[in-house]
Amino acid sequence: MIRFRPFRNSDPPQLAALWQAAELGPLAMQPISPALLETSVFSKPFFDREGLIVAVDDGEVVGFVHAGFSPNLDRTALNHAEGSIVMLVVPAHAHDHEIAAGLIEAARSYLHQHGVTMVMAGGAPRMGGFYLGLYGGADLPGILDSSLAMQHGFADSGFVEHDRIAVMRRPLAGYRPPIDRVQVAIRRSTLLTAIDEPDRRSWWEAAITAGICLRRYDLRARDSSVLATALFWDMQPLAAACGVAAAGLLDLFVLPERRREGLGHYLLAEAMHDLSSEGVGVIEAQARTSNVAATGLLRKLGFETVCHGTIYREPC
Repeated sequence: MIRFRPFRNSDPPQLAALWQAAELGPLAMQPISPALLETSVFSKPFFDREGLIVAVDDGEVVGFVHAGFSPNLDRTALNHAEGSIVMLVVPAHAHDHEIAAGLIEAARSYLHQHGVTMVMAGGAPRMGGFYLGLYGGADLPGILDSSLAMQHGFADSGFVEHDRIAVMRRPLAGYRPPIDRVQVAIRRSTLLTAIDEPDRRSWWEAAITAGICLRRYDLRARDSSVLATALFWDMQPLAAACGVAAAGLLDLFVLPERRREGLGHYLLAEAMHDLSSEGVGVIEAQARTSNVAATGLLRKLGFETVCHGTIYREPC
């Protein structure tokens, strides 16, 4: 008989074994280890053992699901009104459909009991804060199309598509930043600085980026005010499987009053050139397909879509 229980401290080796046995696709870290799970999941200050639910069949761990919450607006604490089922791992089993359905229902109940009114499924920015560096690449892309069992599990439980996320890459071999009148004018009127291991800007950013190497690029006006920032991370060890050093774009911000001036394009182009000069071979970024401005900017810089992920939601 299959039963469901919260996470125990003795579970990590078995959860790692389940991850390796499941067909999660090429953008899932393999081989995984309890130490990697500790860094990206269990050590987070907002990890709640009740939110990681394990399925057990006759004493054997046969699957797990993980639910978490978004941060509040100033990213100083959790917002228990927004939550998502960020991971579902169920390897092939005689009762895998039953196991997946039971785990999803247990995770939904956990989130509803904590005040979530609409449960989402799939990790994404602002959704859960776990598994960065273990699944999805540069950021959390919902549930990848290559994770078919996970997608089918949510579809079978009545979840519907909410949004799509494009995973996009740009090789940097021979890269040169574009030069035109707009770019030259921006270069003359601004200063670009690169900061390794910058101070984390919020409790949430500190928590989700613990254990990874960051570099932030600030584009400043001549009066030193910040006009735009781009935050990258060194995608090791996940990128090691590609055989090339890779950097992931975590965040791009341009002052609202200075948008549509080419600042974001200039900042990313110069940052990519700088990273290329230090041996980075590939830049990866993600954007919701509904965000036409973001996907358009990335394509303009030569990024191509390599795969997609889906964010699901409960039916209304």
